Amino acid sequence: MAGVIDEVRLAYPEREFQVEHEGDGRGVFDTDRLAQVLTNITSNAVQYSPPGTPITVKTEGTPSEFVLSVHNGGPAIPDAIRAHLFAPMQRGSTPGDPRVRSVGLGLYIVKSIVEAHGGRIEVRSTDEEGTTFVVSIPRQAKSVRELARPDET
Repeated sequence: MAGVIDEVRLAYPEREFQVEHEGDGRGVFDTDRLAQVLTNITSNAVQYSPPGTPITVKTEGTPSEFVLSVHNGGPAIPDAIRAHLFAPMQRGSTPGDPRVRSVGLGLYIVKSIVEAHGGRIEVRSTDEEGTTFVVSIPRQAKSVRELARPDET
């Protein structure tokens, strides 16, 4: 995941990224798809938070799952938007960074990837605490490729 954050840092050199790791992050995952998840939610954090505020990325390996969280100190996601945040063709109401172009599929794809791994994604968002996306995936999740082609045994 460190390589993904390095790429996001290159795309947004004016932003500060705080990265914290705890525990063992290994597991049976499709790492390319998890990189896509991290890139999307981290880029969204940049787009929907005020310039000059840090983005915090945390990974935690527990005995049973891998947990990834991305936090920004931007304004809360309005309830009306949050209710449909993971639906296709939905976008936030903040204009955000003009370098980011979106048709509103990113979080829908993120949720699909997470669920294909047997995981879950949630979002907490308040004006006081900012916004945090939390992804939890079982350590023994099947990769997306394995899910697409189940074993025939």
